[in-house]
Amino acid sequence: MLLIWIPVSVLAMYFVLNIVYGKLWKNGLQAELRFEERDVEEGDETILVETVTNDKFLPLPVIKLSFKMDRSLEIDDDRNATVSDRTNVSEYFGMSGFEEVTRRQPVRAGKRGYYLISEAAIALPDFFTEGVRYLSMSQAASLLVCPRMLEDDVTLEISRQIVGEIVSRNRLYQDAFSFRGIREYTRGDPLSAINWKASARTGEYMVNIRDYTCGQHIRFLLDVEPPSIRYSEELLEQGIRLAYTLAGRCIQAQIPVSIASNGRDVITGKEVATSSGSSERHLGAIGEALARVSLSVKPRPFSELLREERLNRMAGVSTSGTDACQNTALCMISSGQTDALLAEADALAALCAGQGSGFTAGQYGPSGGGFSGQDAGLLWICILDPQVERKEVPASIRFIGI
Repeated sequence: MLLIWIPVSVLAMYFVLNIVYGKLWKNGLQAELRFEERDVEEGDETILVETVTNDKFLPLPVIKLSFKMDRSLEIDDDRNATVSDRTNVSEYFGMSGFEEVTRRQPVRAGKRGYYLISEAAIALPDFFTEGVRYLSMSQAASLLVCPRMLEDDVTLEISRQIVGEIVSRNRLYQDAFSFRGIREYTRGDPLSAINWKASARTGEYMVNIRDYTCGQHIRFLLDVEPPSIRYSEELLEQGIRLAYTLAGRCIQAQIPVSIASNGRDVITGKEVATSSGSSERHLGAIGEALARVSLSVKPRPFSELLREERLNRMAGVSTSGTDACQNTALCMISSGQTDALLAEADALAALCAGQGSGFTAGQYGPSGGGFSGQDAGLLWICILDPQVERKEVPASIRFIGI
């Protein structure tokens, strides 16, 4: 008789458990994914926080949390993950009633971009069978990966010469009556700039920072149009890094910077553009804008953007938020060489030279060289593909090939 009651009891328990768990297992069950930091730089590491909450008395012996994220976000090899076009991550939890479990997973940002984990799923295995119950949950775990700053000798030398020239021009127009802030004294600052009260308070020499009545701004025009049918996407990524690096160097020197690009924002779908500014916060806004540039969305021809810049300058319309667009020097970062691009760049350079807002002619780059004192009109920095032969660049443009 006992042998009969054992299987009957097991079957009864199975049916009761299935009914109870089938009705109640979702109650009070939540999963939340979030990144500890809102934005990082390429190559940096951040933490993905996984929190699962079982807010009911019913224990969950085994549940599986699974989600997908972009393969450019790299996780530890010993994690339960498979990588194809995306990374599929699985985490297993055993939870008692009214328990919350939090796990922290290191994630390395391998590539610039905007990344979103929009959904996660929890699976509960059925008792004594191969059946599985699923619960899908929407998520909003986003991470901005900004371009990394370039530290190679060529980039540092180019940025040094660009900043040096603009700073030397700006010093001619410093406004003695416009106060912007205070900073530490550095060698070369005039004694008349020392703020003696601030120096006495801090114990170190401090100098006043003045605004410029007509100091020059710089506007970077970034091209992400593929330069040829067979091209390396890394060329475009390097151009984005270069724009971010040069903008950062200029902002460090208190030179107002703006950026315009034919690249489209992955969230808004609009072309990326920023107003002019010279604060650390503004550099953060530039990094965010460049992080969200999507290379998978076809951009419009860069020649059209150059034409708009030229027409706006001719009409006296500010494109960078400055009071006078003719006081803004232009630096173009592009690997393209279409006939339309060369023609529009030539016309824009001629206009800038006529307005006296270009760069000084002469040889830029690591090889050094003097300045002639004549305006080059437009500075073009080109990341060269060694497999592609370059066309001749108009003489009105100062060209730097990297």
